[in-house]
Amino acid sequence: MTEQKLKILVVDDEAPIGQVLKAGLEMHGFTVRYEARSTDAIKTCLEFHPDLVLLDVDMPVKDGGQVASELQSHPTLGRTPVIFLTSLVKKEETARRNASGEIFLSKPIPIAELVARIRAVLQPQTPH
Repeated sequence: MTEQKLKILVVDDEAPIGQVLKAGLEMHGFTVRYEARSTDAIKTCLEFHPDLVLLDVDMPVKDGGQVASELQSHPTLGRTPVIFLTSLVKKEETARRNASGEIFLSKPIPIAELVARIRAVLQPQTPH
C-alpha cells in the first residue's frame, strides 16, 4: 500500500516565488498546486482539498489575512492549516507563533526549513 502524498496549496501573487516553492516542495514529495490570485484561493481549495495552505500575506485585492479568514469560516475548509509567508517582517520576528497560534515565516525561506515547518504542523494530523 502506498502512502498518499500530502497536498499543499501555495498562494502567492509573485509567480517566481510561487513556482520556486512549488518545485521545491514537489522535490520533497508533496503534491503542490500554485495559485497566483488570492481571489481564487478558496475556489482552488475546494477543487484541490489541500492538507495545508501556504499563504502570502501581502497580495492585491485580498490579502492573506482576508483569505485565511474566509478559509477558517468555510464549513468544509475551516480546519485546513495555514502557514503565512511574508517579506514584511524579519526572520527573528517569525520564530514564534503569535497569540492566536498562526505561523508566520519570513521570505525567502530555505525549502528544507519550510518542509520541516510543514511537517511539524501536519504531524499530528498524519496517520501513523
